[in-house]
Amino acid sequence: MNSSHPSGARRPEPAPVRLARRQVLAAIGGLSVAGLAGCAAPAAIVRPPASAPQVRAGDAWRYRQVNRYNGLGLGETTMRVLSVAPQLRVAVSGWGAPPEGVEEIHDGPWNVLQEPAYDMLQRFETPQPLLPADLQAGATVRYSGRYRVPGLDESFEWHAWADALRWEETTVPAGRFETLRIQRRIAFRHSDLWRVRSERHETIWYAPAVNRWVRREWTGTYRRYSLERNILLREDWIASELVDYAPARG
Repeated sequence: MNSSHPSGARRPEPAPVRLARRQVLAAIGGLSVAGLAGCAAPAAIVRPPASAPQVRAGDAWRYRQVNRYNGLGLGETTMRVLSVAPQLRVAVSGWGAPPEGVEEIHDGPWNVLQEPAYDMLQRFETPQPLLPADLQAGATVRYSGRYRVPGLDESFEWHAWADALRWEETTVPAGRFETLRIQRRIAFRHSDLWRVRSERHETIWYAPAVNRWVRREWTGTYRRYSLERNILLREDWIASELVDYAPARG
């Protein structure tokens, strides 16, 4: 098995943050209660469920990426719809993507087959629902499957729980939007075989007005074989915020 990653398949990994067990448990508890935004929750909005997104070839979203550990900007990423059938294919360029670009691929509304959002390009063996099918507060979705990464023969477990918490107003550089806040928890086996007991925590603020999320934030924890069993390390902590939405013309 080839254990190396192809050039451009993953972002450079910074030195991991080593935390004492008590610090990590407190941090994870804070994430699960207050969410990843790190501030008081906005007031909930009462509204009917949203319909499935209606995207068209040519729709484009531009996001800025922020390192939530220090608040520094990392760059910008542009997502542009290439086609909507038989699969939804979105070209990804800019920060985090290789020079030749990469695609985000969906089988149906936000059932992802290829995901470039994290620290590695993932190809799921069965579609993973990123959002609940019912876009309303209280909706949930569960997923258990496997994914692959380019250059490796092995597949890896991926278990995800997504819960739509509430409708709320969210402000990003592109403006102020009504959003459905979705909390996701993921337990998985990382393609870096030295990582064990990997968990990821993610929040998505989906805005029907732009047919996509206006903010997406993720981080996680893991252990390493080479360290003591009670030592947890932190993943990157990345936020993506919508800067501009450009619907297709015509």
